Amino acid sequence: MSTVSNTSDTNYQLPLSEADQTALRPALLHELGALPFRPGAPISRSLWVIFIGEWGVWTHATLPVDDRLDLPDEENITGLCDLVGIHIRPPGCHDNEKAMIVLRRPGPAELSKADAHIFSLVRQAAAGRETAPWVFYMVGPEGIREVTDSDTSESIEHPTAAKSQKRLGAVRP
Repeated sequence: MSTVSNTSDTNYQLPLSEADQTALRPALLHELGALPFRPGAPISRSLWVIFIGEWGVWTHATLPVDDRLDLPDEENITGLCDLVGIHIRPPGCHDNEKAMIVLRRPGPAELSKADAHIFSLVRQAAAGRETAPWVFYMVGPEGIREVTDSDTSESIEHPTAAKSQKRLGAVRP
């Protein structure tokens, strides 16, 4: 049996049970959120495609977006989200793997118009493809947030909906 380690100082034995997979998701998200953002770096916002299954964790893609928090360049972000759609296809070798699409960025764990737009483009890119089950998250030093269809429509139309956001808490370095 192999061991998956270096994730929140917890060891997981392979194959991972459903409970271990469930526990591993927030641990991975916390680790991604705790990674430092270097001042002046050309890229601070990125999209990650990560699969978790009974045989471990696989990063299928890490795509650099830009160094802003406002609306990204439309042509660039549409192409990147299309790549995300391609990378969330069901894996050929293992059944029951689930994908996490992670928007990693500095700033608060509050859903912005730009974040909602990126989520919407990922949804559109996935709509015409066969995909594994997936969930979209935002992570950064101030916390983790799962983004859903209902969150994005409420957050764009009603700014006060941010108070009811599903949050997983602040990230500790």
